[in-house]
Amino acid sequence: MYKDDYRVRRVPEVVAKSGSALLHFYSDVAYNMTGFNISYRLNSCPSRFSDSPCSGHGVCIDGSCTCDALYIGDACEIPVCPNDCSGKGQCNREKHRCECWGDARGDDCSQSAEKGFWELLQPKAFVPEGSASHGVVVWRDSLYVVGGESYEKAKLMYVYDFTGNIWETVHINSKNVPQSRYGHSTVIFGDKIFMYGGVDVSGHVSAELWAFDISANAWENITVRAESCTHQKLNPKLPCGPLRSTGHTATVVSSKAKKSEKMIVIFGHSPIYGYLNTVQEYNFGTRTWQVVATKGFPVKGGYGHSSVYDGVSQRIYVYGGYVSESASTALLTNKLFSYDPFTKTWNLLMSAPSARFLHSAVISRGLMLVFGGNTHNDTAFSHGAKCYSHDFLAYDLACDTWSALPTPALSRTDLSRYGHSSVMFDGALYIYGGFDGQFRSDLLKFTPGKCSVLNDEGLCSQGKPGVKCVWSEENASCEISGQGVGLGKAQCSTIFDNGRSEICSMLDNCGACVHTAHSCIWCGGSQGSCNHQRCKESNQKAITNIEQCETQDSGSCLQLHNCQACGTNPKCRWEFENRCKSIVSGNVTSEAGAVEIPGCLNTCAQFSSCQNCTQEECIWCQNEARCVNKNAYTASFPYGQCREWTTHITKCRPSNAGEAECSFYATCEECRVDPACGWCDDGSGTGLGKCLRGGNHRPDDPSMCPSESWFFTRCPACQCNGHSTCGNGSSQCTQPCNNLTQGMHCERCVPGYYGNPVNGGKCTPCHCNNQGTQCHPETGKCYCTTKGITGDHCDKCDTTNHYSGDPANGSCFYDLTIDYQFTFNLSKKEDRHYSQINFKNIPTKHDVDADFQITCSVPSKMNITVRTATGAEKYLLVAHNCSTLRHRFSKSEYQFGIEDNVTQTTFFVYVYDFQPPLWIQISFSQYPKLNLQQFFITFSTCFVLLLLVAAVMWKIKVKYDLFRRRQRMFVEMEQMASRPFAQVSVEVERKPPDDQPPPSLRKRKKVRIQ
Repeated sequence: MYKDDYRVRRVPEVVAKSGSALLHFYSDVAYNMTGFNISYRLNSCPSRFSDSPCSGHGVCIDGSCTCDALYIGDACEIPVCPNDCSGKGQCNREKHRCECWGDARGDDCSQSAEKGFWELLQPKAFVPEGSASHGVVVWRDSLYVVGGESYEKAKLMYVYDFTGNIWETVHINSKNVPQSRYGHSTVIFGDKIFMYGGVDVSGHVSAELWAFDISANAWENITVRAESCTHQKLNPKLPCGPLRSTGHTATVVSSKAKKSEKMIVIFGHSPIYGYLNTVQEYNFGTRTWQVVATKGFPVKGGYGHSSVYDGVSQRIYVYGGYVSESASTALLTNKLFSYDPFTKTWNLLMSAPSARFLHSAVISRGLMLVFGGNTHNDTAFSHGAKCYSHDFLAYDLACDTWSALPTPALSRTDLSRYGHSSVMFDGALYIYGGFDGQFRSDLLKFTPGKCSVLNDEGLCSQGKPGVKCVWSEENASCEISGQGVGLGKAQCSTIFDNGRSEICSMLDNCGACVHTAHSCIWCGGSQGSCNHQRCKESNQKAITNIEQCETQDSGSCLQLHNCQACGTNPKCRWEFENRCKSIVSGNVTSEAGAVEIPGCLNTCAQFSSCQNCTQEECIWCQNEARCVNKNAYTASFPYGQCREWTTHITKCRPSNAGEAECSFYATCEECRVDPACGWCDDGSGTGLGKCLRGGNHRPDDPSMCPSESWFFTRCPACQCNGHSTCGNGSSQCTQPCNNLTQGMHCERCVPGYYGNPVNGGKCTPCHCNNQGTQCHPETGKCYCTTKGITGDHCDKCDTTNHYSGDPANGSCFYDLTIDYQFTFNLSKKEDRHYSQINFKNIPTKHDVDADFQITCSVPSKMNITVRTATGAEKYLLVAHNCSTLRHRFSKSEYQFGIEDNVTQTTFFVYVYDFQPPLWIQISFSQYPKLNLQQFFITFSTCFVLLLLVAAVMWKIKVKYDLFRRRQRMFVEMEQMASRPFAQVSVEVERKPPDDQPPPSLRKRKKVRIQ
């Protein structure tokens, strides 16, 4: 398959020496794809192109290619010297390769040793069977490959000798040998290989821990001591491990004091707990195992991620994976975390450019090198995401940045794959196996380039030839990280902080905000926000560590998506409507939340049949006979192991794992879809027959069907299911069909009957208690024609919705409350079979007339009857048009109310002969009549009394105001009388006019002022 620069290894040529071949195509994906083209040739040779044999580079002789001098391969598709050695080497036709000059490398000499180069290793002689999701370890100068999915073709263990470039099988000296498995983890400690978990050949997810002694070539099943969990007293449900897990990772970490070594197991998928966000530890010395309580950033459970331990920073770097988003969905992630195994703390780092899972990662001198993986993340439609990737990414451990490294196109193999493994040996990266539609067994090698050729500081900081290059000021040269040159942020690019502000703003709780590498700080209290480096408001409190947070809960409960996983956290409680919720308020566990809750329901993995699996929200894999959660399909069948799955109980069929029960198929069309089945016609010419196991020429048991009645790739022309025949050799069934059937192939029952008439099946009458004429064509559940009548046979009244009556001897009625208006809307899909609805009302007031009103939105008919305490039901209206009707039932004509618990009068309203959708408004009311004379007398009396009361109140107010004024005057006079006083004499001189004599000549006047 080829598209632009993306290609996947072609399907190998298949030779059918019998003269016939069956090609069966299936897809287990639940989204739309663009399809494919297929072509074939008879008596031809293998070819990469469909329009010419031998890829156009050879001659086809008796089904085999004789290649031209410059091409090799079964299909002559591999050039001996690709691209004419790119002008950097000489073509050696005898050795079938380019001999490159200088630092040129690669099969076409297009790569450079200074920049790093890829090559395909070609081991001598034996090559193992391809596999994926295996485990690899390096011991001395050998590569050990353990397990892996290969469709049960590969052996449990192979060894590759780096020095001799040869593969070998391992002779096991012990009788106790583990089953082959995939999705497990392997680490090496001392001279022992430790293998944990995985999926064995039976599909069982294991929790076993095995150790292989390299010196003795013997396996040992290790019995671990499960330590008491940290929170075991608070929550006895907390698992202590080892957990049943697959798709996890394991790394060996030595303690800082070098006193103990542990295997750190991260994440994985468990059939009980779902996607695990747990960390497990195994102590090699004490053989103890525990699930540790972690802190820091809230991580989601993941499958198929990568984890590598960096001895310099003493951190485990966890990238990618298939993570749980909810109880029913899972998605790829591009997130990168660091885990401190000593403080047990998670931190969020810079996310990668793309998401992936089942990739590989190694540490290479200051870089984490990531290769390949599955990047397909489409849902309903395919948007071109690659199932098999050849991306080569580098993560700078010191600078927290990502870079994309180039990958060449190798002529002798394809790099795109997932499920492979990577190791570092002697400074080079080795990649083994994987899956690209087929299981690979090739061994790739990437040799990093040289930093010394980067003679400029800018080029040095940006160059990543497979190792981290740093500039040495002292030597004025570019050197490999770890050669005494500091790794501070000064060696990082100036774009270090780009995009981190947006990352901080997406974090919604304090605990997560302060556990990142993005300089995020939490501003404010519990309702605050996460910001980059500084708060937006100067008065906000900046929080930089978890101890300062008002609540130290970082949202870990929200990451648990099934009941069992939620129950393992003492700070969480499972609520079936709201999922996993925290019971922590501030830093205190709520007593109300800590109460015992009902036990969890079974997980999907605990169901053993299709029926009970599909009744829950689970997926049943038919050929594997396994039940898995809806969000765990990819984690359960990463290599297309499930060839048939369903979520509907109607599609369940009895079968054993790996077998096809052909007898389940009732028609020839269904039978021929299964590649293991064929159809045996009974010879009647009506389409009757049976489905049997067999091949193109005959069934497995020839005595079951004569050869002339056997159909494998096609069906008999006449397919009438035994209820009709086809005239004149045509494929058209003669109509009408017999035996109460209908349809082009007489495959359905006529209305009023139900059953499965396929392949001679019978139709049975619907039993609907005279309250319906039709039923479900398969189950026989009746479609009741009267609203309010329920039950499979229309034998019950819907008492939940206030319908009462006896459908066996009458009908069901809605009880209308007096003085209320009701609106009935019959427009839903389930209402389409209704043609009648009934009401009843009992007027309760004996001295008030009853008013009746009804409005129908579509033409329909209506009957109104009345029944008294002593008489039978009597018709008042018959077949009346129900559009709008108002009527008053007089108290003088009917006895209303209830006496001695006996209803005096009951009105019944029957609305019928309508076709939904429609709405009906109906009401019975008993409002007393208005007496105008009494009303005006009462109103006038009340008005006069109101005036009198107002006049009296006004008079009282006047008297009271006068009293207060007099009292105030008395008080003021008393105050004036009590004031002190005295007499003084004041001489005032008046200014004389201009024509007056001077003041000394005028008589002075005395003025007394009191």
